Amino acid sequence: MQDLFHTSPIVVKQPKRFLVDESEYNCFDQYTRHLAHVHEVDLGAGMHALRFLANNTTGFARKVMVNDAWRRPRLYIEKSWAMFTATTTVAWPNGTPIGYIDQDFAFFKAGFRLLDPFKRHIGTIQGNFWGRNFQITDANEHEVARVNQQFPDVGEFFTPANTYVLWQRYPALPEPLNTLVVSSGIVIDLVLAEGHW
Repeated sequence: MQDLFHTSPIVVKQPKRFLVDESEYNCFDQYTRHLAHVHEVDLGAGMHALRFLANNTTGFARKVMVNDAWRRPRLYIEKSWAMFTATTTVAWPNGTPIGYIDQDFAFFKAGFRLLDPFKRHIGTIQGNFWGRNFQITDANEHEVARVNQQFPDVGEFFTPANTYVLWQRYPALPEPLNTLVVSSGIVIDLVLAEGHW
């Protein structure tokens, strides 16, 4: 079985959901072999009720755990509550930060800054006008990966399910850049699309 951190491309796919606002993703390789399952954690009954009553929950905080194909916890991703821009922490399962993916506020474009555990800039995610195609560069503005949102199939048109494909240019990047890049397909959806009905 392939490993999430050493596979390219990675397909990040949400299951089809109807009237359920709970974050979940599955990650596959290009041959549809399962790499990881991502599920929301610490979601209480009160937050379930609040999300059900809200028209749009994109600004809400979300916490997800990334389990590999052997069901071992590998990453913990926490998106903070945000009105305009969000900070997302990418951490080890015990909560120790690996780095941060900070949303940049830019008119008509979706962008993020990749930061190490000390909040030092190590890369950038820049989206196009429609927020469907993203270029990931390192601190020297050299492209290291791309994330493309796929158009939904017929069965997904009326659901909030999204699919992203992460294409890495190099088999290995220095840490923590590599882990932040691997996390980017999940984080982009968590910040920009999750909770938008």
